[in-house]
Amino acid sequence: MSKERQEVAMGQGSCTRAESLSPCKLMIVQASIIVFTTTCVLVSALGQVPGAGVHGPEPSTQQSELEALKAKVKQLEQSVEDIKKKESSSAEPLSSGTSTVVPAIDRERELVTEDAYADARLDNAPFDPALRGFFRVPGSHTMMRIGGYIRTDAIYDFRQLGNMNQFRPESIPTPNLDVSNYNMAARASRLTLESRTDTTWDVLRTYIEIDFVGPGNSTGLRLRHFYAQLRNILVGQSWTTFHDSDVIPETADFNGPNSWIFQFNPQVRYTHRLAQRHVVSVAAEQPSSGVPSLNPVSVQSVSSTSPFPDFVVRYRYETDDYHFNTAGLFRSVGGVTSSGQSDQVFGYGVMASGLVRLWGRDNIVFQAVYGEGIARYFIDPKNLNLDAGYDSSGVLKAQPAYGGYAAIQHFWNDQWRSTVTYGFLQINTTETSPGDTYKKTQYLDCNLMYSPAEGITIGGGFLWGQRVNKNDVSGDGFRINFLLKYDLVRLQQDVKKVLPF
Repeated sequence: MSKERQEVAMGQGSCTRAESLSPCKLMIVQASIIVFTTTCVLVSALGQVPGAGVHGPEPSTQQSELEALKAKVKQLEQSVEDIKKKESSSAEPLSSGTSTVVPAIDRERELVTEDAYADARLDNAPFDPALRGFFRVPGSHTMMRIGGYIRTDAIYDFRQLGNMNQFRPESIPTPNLDVSNYNMAARASRLTLESRTDTTWDVLRTYIEIDFVGPGNSTGLRLRHFYAQLRNILVGQSWTTFHDSDVIPETADFNGPNSWIFQFNPQVRYTHRLAQRHVVSVAAEQPSSGVPSLNPVSVQSVSSTSPFPDFVVRYRYETDDYHFNTAGLFRSVGGVTSSGQSDQVFGYGVMASGLVRLWGRDNIVFQAVYGEGIARYFIDPKNLNLDAGYDSSGVLKAQPAYGGYAAIQHFWNDQWRSTVTYGFLQINTTETSPGDTYKKTQYLDCNLMYSPAEGITIGGGFLWGQRVNKNDVSGDGFRINFLLKYDLVRLQQDVKKVLPF
């Protein structure tokens, strides 16, 4: 638009923008203009009255003062226009900077956690199109949002389960004792900081998320997400690309199912739209090898090594009522002995996941994974160093792992909902592994959630888990988990009220 057209448009909209001024400001400015205008008229009139100049100043001086008063009036009028423009600009609605939207079914599931919200999306599409909680940073092209939630869990174990705060079947003692325990925790609470900035190239999104899950059972700050995304290039720490945040089930327990792919990796990722509804992503991510600390054949201590990044390729097809996701992981797993002998093995993994709307808002999610040398990517054995093991000749071997889970979520009405989740995971370790080494686990969660008002969730669930060792000795246990959660920003989008088919 040319400068002349802009000035005409500003002139036509001045009356409308003036309405945005506060009555007090407008009254003061208008009164000042009237006073100066009246003064100008009086001075001009006195200069024209006969004899008025006998005792007054010279005509040239009067003319100078009149011009000065006129200049001040114009200055005040310009100030009014500047105020109008400023208030009109601040009243403009916030814009996400992209027309791409997250599919409806992903937003309508209503989960206790914000895991799906935190994930990076194609074209930086906002998970919440309404941009709830965002505010514009004055004098900039940036808007920000401070979010998160406060959560408290009350936990009762009927038997000894190892981890008091998280339901992790891998921590169940084998065999375990009939010893009950009660615990309360607020470790699952989170804080987030998000920004969206309009740049010369495209919208830039930054996202930071922390929780309070310290090592073991301690409480301490833990960095989950810390990344920036410009267009479809992501740099920083986020969910591994070998992951699908939209199939995370709603569980009463903070930990989630045993076979869930749970890994935050520093990475560089590129996402590309192949066609309508078809998206592919490629990434190079931080590697880490989970190998035994001792070679049982040579009896030498071992330190893990990773000569290459972990590479991931992911494909996704999505609609408003379902999506399908598959990914491939390729990595190098290795270790070096105290004598300097290095050994590397090839690791790989394939996963498939999906989300399907059943009726209304009811849905089913699933995930299946198979691979070798990928144990660190599962939430249950991620800290057990089971990526690889040594065979009877002392050679490092990648250990096969496979598992999956399925969950169905049902909405009783707008306030009540339930989810049932079952998970299974098995790792086949080498013959030199000790008899009490992790072999397989099972996980079951049945819950009921109640949302009486926006941002408030009250819920409870019944959980069962089992661990079986390599020597087939097992342990199992039951837990009841109650929770109370308050969202700092309400995330849910308006949802469909009718059947989709």
